[in-house]
Amino acid sequence: MKKILIMMVTLLIGVGIHAQGFSYLRFNSGAGSEQCVSTDGLKIVFNNGNLVATSNDGNATIALSAMNFMYFSNEGGSSQVLRGDVNRDGKVNVSDVTALINMILGNLTMDQEVANLNGDDKVNVSDVTTLINIILGIIS
Repeated sequence: MKKILIMMVTLLIGVGIHAQGFSYLRFNSGAGSEQCVSTDGLKIVFNNGNLVATSNDGNATIALSAMNFMYFSNEGGSSQVLRGDVNRDGKVNVSDVTALINMILGNLTMDQEVANLNGDDKVNVSDVTTLINIILGIIS
């Protein structure tokens, strides 16, 4: 609980002063998984144990329990994001299937780019099938 409160205060201060000239807010969730959002128009919501950061250039959803650290940076982009890692925990497994299904049902907000696994610009049950095939090693 203390970790969550410290992160919330840090975010509120950083966003309030527009991160002292930094252009991006980066989140590290361990296992080399990192997400990034622009500070331009940044809005942060805490929802069901997740931090949802939305800016003018996209969004990121991070499980607070999996977050190692966050920091402001002038370098954008994400690093080492695995195809199929819908929940961005650094692994591709059945937890990603659950997250994707919850997203389709409207119970969870996730990054559309990561969730659109079949490339049709829609997130639906076809993406669940693609994700299962990734997990089974049928497609990469």
